[in-house]
Amino acid sequence: MRFETFVSLRYFKSTRRSGALSLITTISIIGMMLGVAALISVLSVMDGFLSEMRENILSSTAHLHFHKLVGRFEEYPHMARDIAQVEGVVGVTPSIVNEVMVAANGKVTGAIANGIETATVGKVIDLPRQMLPGGRLDCLDDLARCPDLAKVQVEKDLFAEEGEAPQTLLPVVLGKDMAEHLGVKKGDIVTIISPLGGGMGPAGPVPVSRAGVVAGIFHTGMYDYDFKFLYLSLANAQEFFSVKGMVSYLNIKVADIYRVKEVSNRIMSLVGGFPYAVQDWMDMNKTTFKFLEMQKIVMFIILIVIVIVAAFGIISTLVMLVMGKVAEIAILKAIGAAGPMIRRIFVLDGLFVGASGTVAGMLLAVIVCILLQQIEFPLAKDIYFFNKLPVRMSPLSFALVAASAMIVSFFATLYPSWRASRIPPAEGLRYE
Repeated sequence: MRFETFVSLRYFKSTRRSGALSLITTISIIGMMLGVAALISVLSVMDGFLSEMRENILSSTAHLHFHKLVGRFEEYPHMARDIAQVEGVVGVTPSIVNEVMVAANGKVTGAIANGIETATVGKVIDLPRQMLPGGRLDCLDDLARCPDLAKVQVEKDLFAEEGEAPQTLLPVVLGKDMAEHLGVKKGDIVTIISPLGGGMGPAGPVPVSRAGVVAGIFHTGMYDYDFKFLYLSLANAQEFFSVKGMVSYLNIKVADIYRVKEVSNRIMSLVGGFPYAVQDWMDMNKTTFKFLEMQKIVMFIILIVIVIVAAFGIISTLVMLVMGKVAEIAILKAIGAAGPMIRRIFVLDGLFVGASGTVAGMLLAVIVCILLQQIEFPLAKDIYFFNKLPVRMSPLSFALVAASAMIVSFFATLYPSWRASRIPPAEGLRYE
């Protein structure tokens, strides 16, 4: 094998001294380089999308939602204590989730209201760290803790119309995009309307509305959350939605997000199954992640065609190299070189071309990925979760593309090397 490597290196170097062959070799290397660079760059962007989306979603929602299928979920306090002891669970917090409408400055938008326990919510989601400067979650429990908000309450009572019943403002935390849409900031008053909050009347569900005050604004970086979510205290949510003493979910955070199924099974074994159920983050976001993974596979299949096209350059290079080395091949065969040895020589030549293009492509991909990380593309935030193109250079993606490129290069060498091994010594030396 050492002899074949030595000869193939001499042949590979000799291509640089031959005009047409040198040009074809260069084109082959550049084609392989561009194909590998394009493939790695696209996979890195797709990996970035998956990683960033997963990180953002899991920082803003629970890893597990534990709920009751039948009846009122009123036994949640002792359930929360028991579940907190399950192996793999690092945080538990109750919540009430309901759809509402929010109005201010003549604008109205739909929202998902989350009643939270401010003392424990930070153990499960990153809401406390997502609050913009000036906002405080503890204000949701008591306006008196925040003098600036208490002042808004006093002013409202002073300017209340004669005969109007005094009503305590409902402190809420809004998403950044919702606040911008409504044109409100901390301390402004909004109206919250619940279609079902008044319970059932003779004509059906009775809507109820309540004046609220913005206690803070949060920013997750994901438009769907920042435009749709609002938070209020658990006690206020229970009162507003007429569900005293009950919750919708126990939100659970686990130590390892990829072992969430195991933790789910432990929790269900603890509670005995029905009427309780648990839903994990994989199930809740299955469609989104499956779509991105499928898109990544499709992009790989499409872009690997560029590498395959570049492989035709390797075939051309080897065919011309074989044509130029007919006499040398004949001499090697005359002194006893067998067909397999001749094949290995030209296979190695093709692999040298493929390897040169692959290594150059990987280096180019690193440069492209670094540049993409620095450039802020004008992404539509109501479609994408980000305002900056996420790029994640995964060693696995680099290895996968490099292996694919070398496999394609290997197959491209098979026919020319086979033709070289079939050249008869007599014909190669006829005109020498």
